[in-house]
Amino acid sequence: MAPGAADAQIGPADPGDFDQLTQCLIQAPSNRPYFLLLQGYQDAQDFVVYVMTREQHVFGRGGNSSGRGGSPAPYEKIKEIGDRQPENHPEGVPEVPLTPESVSVELRPLMLWMANTTELLSFVQEKVLEMEKEADQEGLSSDPQLCNDLELCDEAMALLDEVIMCTFQQSVYYLTKTLYSTLPALLDSNPFTAGAELPGPGAELGAMPPGLRPTLGVFQAALELTSQCELHPDLVSQTFGYLFFFSNASLLNSLMERGQGRPFYQWSRAVQIRTNLDLVLDWLQGAGLGDIATEFFRKLSMAVNLLCVPRTSLLKAAWSSLRTDHPTLTPAQLHHLLSHYQLGPGRGPPPAWDPPPAERDAVDTGDIFESFSSHPPLILPLGSSRLRLAGPVTDDALHRELRRLRRLLWDLEQQELPANHRHGPPVATPP
Repeated sequence: MAPGAADAQIGPADPGDFDQLTQCLIQAPSNRPYFLLLQGYQDAQDFVVYVMTREQHVFGRGGNSSGRGGSPAPYEKIKEIGDRQPENHPEGVPEVPLTPESVSVELRPLMLWMANTTELLSFVQEKVLEMEKEADQEGLSSDPQLCNDLELCDEAMALLDEVIMCTFQQSVYYLTKTLYSTLPALLDSNPFTAGAELPGPGAELGAMPPGLRPTLGVFQAALELTSQCELHPDLVSQTFGYLFFFSNASLLNSLMERGQGRPFYQWSRAVQIRTNLDLVLDWLQGAGLGDIATEFFRKLSMAVNLLCVPRTSLLKAAWSSLRTDHPTLTPAQLHHLLSHYQLGPGRGPPPAWDPPPAERDAVDTGDIFESFSSHPPLILPLGSSRLRLAGPVTDDALHRELRRLRRLLWDLEQQELPANHRHGPPVATPP
């Protein structure tokens, strides 16, 4: 920051010619630097072009947005969103449960940014490959100007990578915070309500047992949002992979914790949990997410399967066979489930359930809880852009939107001029 820059005014500078500014919405200014600020939380203003005409400019400082009305800038909202979740509510303040509709409203700007940035990154990657190929064919690989252009492209792609990473992280953070309050019902609710039949595969959300609807509602809202925002299929899969990873770890940790000090591990309770989990997996299968869900719910599913074994059959099993039949459970987790299994008053685990000396250390020192830090890494999609960004714009809706933005900027410009200096609206040009 240059000396005195902190006192510089922050806001769109007047370029002197309104037509030039509106042209910046379609083509970047060629005779001066500019800064494009994307804003996703106001319907009236989606982005602003800051044409940098002064000697000093400061970006990223707090304060009012641009002096137009004095309203605060819409800063990107994730901490505010997270603080509205039940576990972060201050005492004495009534909790407002989130609905799938509110989830969609809050996440839409993030999903749109992620989807658009992914398309732009794919476009830049394809262009860079074309530039490198042409340079090799023409023997210009060592040309200083080309090397400088490629270096700038690398910096741009690194920035786009960061935007995708950030929006993905914030999106799954918000969704997992929402799931945190809905998932316990999968362990607590009884799907066998009096007089009700269990829904079959492909059932609508409203036909599912009440205890499962909040969790499935979050999944459904996220799925609809990714479709509406046209998120890249690879990122859709990874988004739900992360959500299912979190759900599996959260439910398994709760299951491990429930068995400590109280009678929770018993056949009747396990059958209810198994049925709830099957209903969730069937619903996700109908939504096209069955393979991903089966993969990430495997450990929870195996733990519940162990508790669903009839007591008479479980008593006949030995440690070695139980380890073979439930390979995703660690020795510490398997021993925890067996040692707290309810066999009846005064009955303890049989000697056949004792781990051998070779695994005793893993049982005594192993953690029974799943780590949330072992989530799968985000792998950005390469190429395969779906939009023809280099082709002519033929969508009338986009032209109408650009004309609407041009009129909006004109209106804002006229509001700052004296009445005797104002003139008529800009003439709409054909596409």
